[in-house]
Amino acid sequence: MTTDTPSPQHDRLVRLLGFLSHDPTNPMLLTDALRLAIEAGDLGNGKRLLDHLAQHPVDDPQVCALALHLALQAHDFSTAAAYGDKAVQAGVEHPAVIYNAAFAHFYSGDYLGTTELFARHAAGQDNSAALLLHARALHHQELTEEAEPLVAQALAQEPQSNEARGLLALLRYENDDLDSALSLSREVLVEDPDQLDALIACASAHFEQRDIGASRNAWEHTVQAHPRCGRAWSGLGQLEFNELQFDQAEQHLRQAVEFMPDHIGTWHLLAWIYILRNDSRAAREALLKSYELDRNFGETHGGLAVVDIMDGLEDEGRFGIRRALKLNPDGLGARYAEMLLLQRAGKAEEASQLVQQVLAKTSPDGHNSGQVLLERWLHEHQDKRPARPDHH
Repeated sequence: MTTDTPSPQHDRLVRLLGFLSHDPTNPMLLTDALRLAIEAGDLGNGKRLLDHLAQHPVDDPQVCALALHLALQAHDFSTAAAYGDKAVQAGVEHPAVIYNAAFAHFYSGDYLGTTELFARHAAGQDNSAALLLHARALHHQELTEEAEPLVAQALAQEPQSNEARGLLALLRYENDDLDSALSLSREVLVEDPDQLDALIACASAHFEQRDIGASRNAWEHTVQAHPRCGRAWSGLGQLEFNELQFDQAEQHLRQAVEFMPDHIGTWHLLAWIYILRNDSRAAREALLKSYELDRNFGETHGGLAVVDIMDGLEDEGRFGIRRALKLNPDGLGARYAEMLLLQRAGKAEEASQLVQQVLAKTSPDGHNSGQVLLERWLHEHQDKRPARPDHH
């Protein structure tokens, strides 16, 4: 029979917490307690320490640096980022502290905070892990051209790093170097078939090059290997939308927004599936999610104008069209809404002319004109018509 007995480290940490109840801001006691909690991996008493610091704030830089580390162990990234900032502002320059602070900002969603830390403290980028973290933060801000050289530096330090090679492949895709992205991603996937960045680069580059079968295979592998990756579900749904497979696209785009609820483009694709099904209620719900993310995005207002007109709210639709065109004069949604208004007014010829203009524009999938989608739809449906009895 075994019994759980507290370790000497645990006993000492409990005693230190007791001392702190009488002398709550003593930096030496706090430093000893924080170090002990970190070394022991004692999350329970670590939480008590973090709560204690919240009630009795201390500006000592060493205490803040250790509290940063402890909060990271607890996956409390916003608290960690706050302590990291205090430590750095107090003059701590150690590369590990800079990296931990940047890491905390990154995983609390503050990508700008990560890049600003690295920009002010170059010493924090003394290893490939820091360079890759900085590059990922830039990538999240769509600063892909700035991110690519950082990954190249990381790769120079660790030439065999599949993480660095995969991220470089993805950034080359983002920077429109499709051939290089595809070549490098394939090299990485030979060695590590589940490397996420390489999978996304491979699937995306194949899609851009209209190799739909290869792209579908890569996306399906990605969502199987990384089922919580919203971008992978969105990429698969976009491909299926492009191929007019709306039922599958809806299912997978729904998965995407579960894991990536702040991606406006995915909400828009969902909305257009519902518009094409004449389901104005579901389309409005999707567009309002987009509106919550950015109230000044022209295509959102265009889509809402379409839904208003579908619901018979023509005055609201006209207002939405004007707002959408003011924000984006080339918006597809606003032109589609104008076409609906003309149809309802019995102006068939004008509506037809506008249809041609609308079809010439990029469709909601972002890659083809509406004319291409329409022609593909007609071709597929013609192919699926039953043969006439007199034809064999």
